[in-house]
Amino acid sequence: MIGPEAEPVKRRYAAGRNWVKKQKAERGADAARPTKGGASSAAKGSEDRISNNRGALVRKAMLNAAAELFAERGFAGTNLRDLADVLGISRPGLYYHFPNKEKILEALIEEVTLSMADELAAIAAQVDRDPEDALRVMVRSATSWVLENPVMFRVLDRSEADLPPDLRERHELTKRTVLANFTGIIERGIAVGKFRPVDPHIAALSVIGMRNWAAWWFKPDGRLPKHEVAETISEMAVRSLLRSDAHRSRSERIEDVLRILKEDVAHIDHLLRS
Repeated sequence: MIGPEAEPVKRRYAAGRNWVKKQKAERGADAARPTKGGASSAAKGSEDRISNNRGALVRKAMLNAAAELFAERGFAGTNLRDLADVLGISRPGLYYHFPNKEKILEALIEEVTLSMADELAAIAAQVDRDPEDALRVMVRSATSWVLENPVMFRVLDRSEADLPPDLRERHELTKRTVLANFTGIIERGIAVGKFRPVDPHIAALSVIGMRNWAAWWFKPDGRLPKHEVAETISEMAVRSLLRSDAHRSRSERIEDVLRILKEDVAHIDHLLRS
C-alpha cells in the first residue's frame, strides 16, 4: 500500500503535468492567431521547447519519486508498480521511460555523478587558473548540486552494492576521476605555495567528505538558503588548506623559492639583531 508520504511526490508530478498543459494551451492560442501568410510561426517555434521541457519535467519527477522510495524502502524493497502508484500514472506509461529498476539507478548515476564530474573536470582543466579560486569554485559547485538533490545523492551512496557490475565500474571510475581532479588542484596549490604542504590525497578526500555529508544534515526549509551553505562550505574547505602567508608571491621556479627563502632569513636576522 502507498501511504500518505506519496502525496508530496504526486503533487510535484502533477505540477509538472499542469505546466505542460498550460504550455499546450498557450501554444493553441498562438496557433489561433492570424499570422502573415497564414502560418503560425510562434506555435512552430514553441513546439520543440515544449517537448523538451515536458520530457525533462517528467524525467525529473520520476527520478525524484524513485529516489524517495529507494530511500524509504531500499532498492530491493521497491518495485516499478509502487513507483507508478506514487506518481499516479499507468505502469505502461512508466515502463516507456524506465523498463526496470536498474535503468532508474543508471539514470540516477547520470544525474548525480556524471553531470557533476564533467563540470568539475572542466574547472580542473583550467591549469592557468589560480588554485585557490579553482578549489573554491569546485567545492561550491559540487556542494550546490548535493544540496539541490540530497535524496538522490543519499540513495545512490547507499545503493552502490545494488548496481550491476558494468554500471558499478563506471560509477567508481567517475568517483576516482572526481577525486583526481580535487587532488590535482590541491597539488597545484601546494606547488605554488598557496596551500600548506599536506598530503593532497587525504586533503581531497576530506574536502569531498565535507561536501558529501551535507546531503544528510541539510534541511531545505532550514535557517540558511542553499547558496549560503554552499558558500560557507567552500570557504571552509579553502581556508583549511591556505598557508598563513599565502598572500606572498610564489611560483614553481627554484629561483623564486630561493629568493623568498633568503628574504625570510634576512628578516629573521633583522629580528635577532633588533
